[in-house]
Amino acid sequence: MELYEKNGNILYILNILKKYSNEDYAISSNKIRDLIKKEYNVSIDSRTVRRNINLLIEKFNYDIEKYEENKKGYFIRQDPEYEFEKGELSAILNTFAYSNFIPEKMSYSIINKCINMMDIYERDKYKNYKPSIKNTRTDNQEIIKNIEDINEAIFYKKKISFDYYKYELNENLEYVLEKRVKTSPYKLIYALQKFYLICLDEDKKELYSRRLDRMKNINITNEKISSKFDDNEIDFFIKSNVNMLSGDTEKVEIECDMSMLDNVIELYGKDVKFRKIDKNKFYASFYTTIKGFRYWCLRNIETVKVLSPESLIKDIKRVIKGVK
Repeated sequence: MELYEKNGNILYILNILKKYSNEDYAISSNKIRDLIKKEYNVSIDSRTVRRNINLLIEKFNYDIEKYEENKKGYFIRQDPEYEFEKGELSAILNTFAYSNFIPEKMSYSIINKCINMMDIYERDKYKNYKPSIKNTRTDNQEIIKNIEDINEAIFYKKKISFDYYKYELNENLEYVLEKRVKTSPYKLIYALQKFYLICLDEDKKELYSRRLDRMKNINITNEKISSKFDDNEIDFFIKSNVNMLSGDTEKVEIECDMSMLDNVIELYGKDVKFRKIDKNKFYASFYTTIKGFRYWCLRNIETVKVLSPESLIKDIKRVIKGVK
């Protein structure tokens, strides 16, 4: 046991430095010694602390600032290649706290991992942290495994099969199996707080997007994926989809209130062709899927006017008039 504790000294010191020090809170060798006694009930002297810190620097390449440099104490400098900045960890934490694609239990597990990566001073800011989110999270506990399996299938260029679910409103709201799907997976993307798989279903000719939170029981087959689409075609499909609703892609032209400019850029990117009509309106043209775009237009009917295609104009007019 004594040999084990002696060999563990360098880990005790490293953990104390990670937990209790940063550039604003350098700690002395005596403080490190006292914290090791408190945390691990192990007694070491200050000379052992200094010797092991030198070992961490020289043999393990830890970027540790020493007392000789600042006359205050020791702390581990941030490694930009391997360690997250405070703001980066906070961004990751809040992303998972408010993401709908992940179940609540998994979300809190990831949040706690992020907090545990922080020093005690940063952790203190999150001691009463509790996200406020609507009850819109998925209940699919396989979501993380789905990401792992699909990434593996994409890497090895293998087809996958899976159960695809949907909601039905019977006497109660039920999550039911829609069908078993076999598909060629091409790319995973994250949009509108959901993960989507861009894929080509068996016996289909066009790309499709499927939500990962609706997939269960993924199986990686031994069949090679279809190579019908190249990267440029897949990227075009992603950029031209609205709300990840698949369908035919067409060129659309719209006239919008200037208040919609940010929204159009956020959804369709900066490659859209814009033209200022006057200080209150602008013109835009781009390629997109009509099915998804139709929903967007109807949601913003007071600020968006469709100029083309004619078929979409007629369709929107029928909806407004209540004609089926």
